[in-house]
Amino acid sequence: MKTRFLMATAAAAIVMVACNNEETDNWAGEIRLSSGLETQQVTRSINTALQGGQIANGIKVGFFINEDVASDPTTTYTQNLSYTANGSGSFSGSTVYYPQSGNGVNIYAYAPWADGVDLNKDYEFSIQTDQSDDKNYLASDLLWGQPMKLKPDDSGDYESANPVARTKEDVNITFKHLLSKVTVTLISNVGDPDLTGAKVELLNVQPGTTFTPSTGTITKATGEKKTITVMDKGTNLSGSAVVVPQTLNQEVDGKRRFIKVTLKTGGELYSGELTDSSGYAIGAIEMTAGNEYKYEIKVNLTSLDITSSITEWVTGKPVKGFAEME
Repeated sequence: MKTRFLMATAAAAIVMVACNNEETDNWAGEIRLSSGLETQQVTRSINTALQGGQIANGIKVGFFINEDVASDPTTTYTQNLSYTANGSGSFSGSTVYYPQSGNGVNIYAYAPWADGVDLNKDYEFSIQTDQSDDKNYLASDLLWGQPMKLKPDDSGDYESANPVARTKEDVNITFKHLLSKVTVTLISNVGDPDLTGAKVELLNVQPGTTFTPSTGTITKATGEKKTITVMDKGTNLSGSAVVVPQTLNQEVDGKRRFIKVTLKTGGELYSGELTDSSGYAIGAIEMTAGNEYKYEIKVNLTSLDITSSITEWVTGKPVKGFAEME
């Protein structure tokens, strides 16, 4: 299968350098970190540019660096190293070096950093239930990366660059989003309801998954179903939340309920059956990693008109639906 990075991905450059008297640019063996996220269509209730072009300021990123040797490494690295992104493409943290043996290294990274994570062991991860603020949104946005390089066949596809040979050139670390994103935009429609201070929630969402740092794989969603807050009592009418890939909009007690909008006045409106552009019901929604699910909701005084699209942060097919008030 071709490897393309259509999801929101982060391209991080690590310059691995080693002591060499032949060099004349003060190359002392330090690892220099820089990063950048490929443009994703980010919509937030507070900061519309949040983690759209760079890993956000203050986010801690975990790195695993190991000498590429079957046994008895000459250099032992501290594992799960924590580096802090500055929001403009670089990191701060401890300095590490290439092995003196001349061997290459394998590099894996993830964010947000957490204490006790082991490269080869499963790590239980859960999204935040209230993602109406930037901090909790970022804490829910699970990223994973490794060095990548273009394939030599001019296909434009990428492949793993591990192990990284000793070099003073940039080593590109490409991060990808492992979960799914739901974006909701509210539009005042029939009856001109006041949407200021409206609350938007996603219903029946399992918040957990298991993540393996060495492979960047996750398991199916786990945990008791929760309500995820996208935005609450804000003045902006667009917001996003990160969810673990799973099947949503399933039928419960004979009704499909996925999105709930609570007006400042107390009125509660629920999404109902969704249809595609041809008018066919789509039923349950299979959310997959790296996809963004956009919902434009026209709020009437007693109902919701919903237009939605499913994208790979690049393209998508529109689907429509309705909502009802209780």
